[in-house]
Amino acid sequence: MAHPGGGAQDQTPRLKIGEASTLTGVTAGRIRHYQKMGLLAPTQSESGYRYFDAADLVRILQIDLLRSLGMGLEEISNSIPQQARSDSLREALERHRRTLTAERDRLNSLLMAVERALATPGASAESVAAYLASAHSTPRESLGIFGRLSTPLSDRAAASWEKLLGFGVDLPVPAIFGRMLLPPQVTEVLERLANAAGNEVLFERVRRLAGDILALSTASGAERPSPRELAATWIASFDSDRLPPEVERALDSTVPRIRELEVLNQGFQLWAESISPIAANILRLIHDEAQRHHLMVLGVLPARRRP
Repeated sequence: MAHPGGGAQDQTPRLKIGEASTLTGVTAGRIRHYQKMGLLAPTQSESGYRYFDAADLVRILQIDLLRSLGMGLEEISNSIPQQARSDSLREALERHRRTLTAERDRLNSLLMAVERALATPGASAESVAAYLASAHSTPRESLGIFGRLSTPLSDRAAASWEKLLGFGVDLPVPAIFGRMLLPPQVTEVLERLANAAGNEVLFERVRRLAGDILALSTASGAERPSPRELAATWIASFDSDRLPPEVERALDSTVPRIRELEVLNQGFQLWAESISPIAANILRLIHDEAQRHHLMVLGVLPARRRP
């Protein structure tokens, strides 16, 4: 079809969107979406019809090829812009190869976990979760039994938290709790704390608290201290023995912005319930004590309320 309005000399084939769709196998709706994103710029007549030439068809086929490789449209837009550098596509493919390799490794890990669970009599969701938590989860995306991150950590922060959370591997918590989803702001808290000078002070306190909670959960009779006293001492300690300034700023600037904070704390209490009812009660009492001191808590980490 010749372009409408073209003279006798203009015999360049021009295709309507339906014809372009038939030749490329790409739906008309998808072609329209490509145009909306600026990936295509077909000729448009006064009546509103789109007309596609050979270069447009080549571009549609290029886009579809890259989509079939799993590339996103934004990345495609950067790799084949209207005035593409000769090496832009190669650079995009190099980046995408790294993405595909990481995805392949992730899928291999999932497959291995499923196969190990199926090889175990009485395979269950818990056994699959245990295999993932023990061998196949990545520190950038998972805190093991403490939950999975919706936004990955940097490599540096992930290495820090993997080392610091080592005490959690022996906690009697079902591995399936490692599937609890933590909102993006939690990643920000963890990043800030991992880079805050003096963070070892906070981490040592948390380790001692974890030991005290476990001790309370196994103590009996008169030997058992008061859970309320432990919670009150924990919160009061942040006034009597202040954290290093960078650590306080990291907590105060991030924790109050977590919209899901109340839901997260309820989730952590359920998590603690799997250790013992006493552990869950201590987390609730810590939350109550924090409110009395005009503080907020993420699990057991205190922060000052934003003005």
